[in-house]
Amino acid sequence: MTNRPDFTRRLGGPLAGLGAVAILVLTLFPNREQGPYAELTPLLCIICGPHGGADVFLNLLLFMPLAVGLRLLGWTWGRVVLASALLSLSVEILQLIVIPGRDASLSDLVTNTTGGAVGAALGARLVTLLLPDRRIARRLFAGALGIFLLVLALSALALQPWSPDGLVRSECAENDQRADVFTRSARRVTVNGVPVPCEAPLLAAAEWDRRVGRGAVDLEIEAVSRRVRGRALVHVLREGRHYLTVLAQLGRTAEFTSATAAERVSLYGPTLRLPLAFPADSGVPVTVEATSVGRRVYLAATHGGERREVSLALSPSHGWTAVMIPGILPSNRLRETTAVWLALLILPAAYWAWFAGRPAGVVAALAAAVTVGLGVLPALTGYAPVHWSEWAGAGLGVAVGWALHSLAAYLQSRCGSPSTSAYSSP
Repeated sequence: MTNRPDFTRRLGGPLAGLGAVAILVLTLFPNREQGPYAELTPLLCIICGPHGGADVFLNLLLFMPLAVGLRLLGWTWGRVVLASALLSLSVEILQLIVIPGRDASLSDLVTNTTGGAVGAALGARLVTLLLPDRRIARRLFAGALGIFLLVLALSALALQPWSPDGLVRSECAENDQRADVFTRSARRVTVNGVPVPCEAPLLAAAEWDRRVGRGAVDLEIEAVSRRVRGRALVHVLREGRHYLTVLAQLGRTAEFTSATAAERVSLYGPTLRLPLAFPADSGVPVTVEATSVGRRVYLAATHGGERREVSLALSPSHGWTAVMIPGILPSNRLRETTAVWLALLILPAAYWAWFAGRPAGVVAALAAAVTVGLGVLPALTGYAPVHWSEWAGAGLGVAVGWALHSLAAYLQSRCGSPSTSAYSSP
């Protein structure tokens, strides 16, 4: 194994340490409220539960920082993969027999180990990625632009309206999933203007209502308020394990989830929250209206003569919500988070652009990619024009990429530019 430059070793230690701490904090803290759901998770599953796809994605990312750090410290690829597998196995055993409320599964072991393997491979090429020559930089730049556009295109498809084809069931009191607790507060339920029973199968979505078959749902629920601890369901429309709509109560906050194509690959659908939707006292009549039409989600609540409402126009840039813990409150925070997501998404391309030479060409390519991703793509897929903050987020990513390139170029000139191939290791 050849020697690595000093700066990679100095970076490897803190990165591995922070990665290990993040793994232990995120996996070993008890979560008693999650206990019933953990009991329902099969030990040998790979994609576990209705949102298992999101868990797979996050588990792949979880072990990458640790793996990159260990690789920078000089560990071989095989040792890093073995260490990742042993650490993940230890965590799963602790979750299974010691830590309450955590769901151990084969999926976690496989995806964590895979994430460690990918991180180890990236760590071995870190010098090349940070200081590429022009030929490699152009390939990296083209690939990063392609990933930027691909992620936005997949997000646009994932947030399209969708409904399951099978028999849809209306539920507001009983459920065969013991983890799902209902408030039992719903008294009258109307879907697209048609009263529906609480505990009965309906027709297949496409036959029952053409709008439901296209993923369009207009839900109205008359209920009597009840105090709840944690999260409790008010009403759901579901087909098997796929949910068409979910209306839940978190304290006094209403939470509405509508199905999109993301549900088909076990990711999260957009979840809208409305604070103070429910009265502070029990026994107060309350009416909740929830609508998902096209690419807009709407939620309103009326009680005590007061009406509160909130709406969200979906954007392909909201694709990050499909893999994150749900719960969107339309506000500046949502826009800021989306802007940061776009900045991170375009930043690698912007960083490598300046190593590629031909500044006029790479600037034009960056501008074209941002225009297609934030302007052309939403229009072609039926979304409303994106908010200006999304353009600002992409611009921020380009600016930060340029700044980081300038810093890397400065350090390269001060410290010399050894051949990157000299620092690869088996």
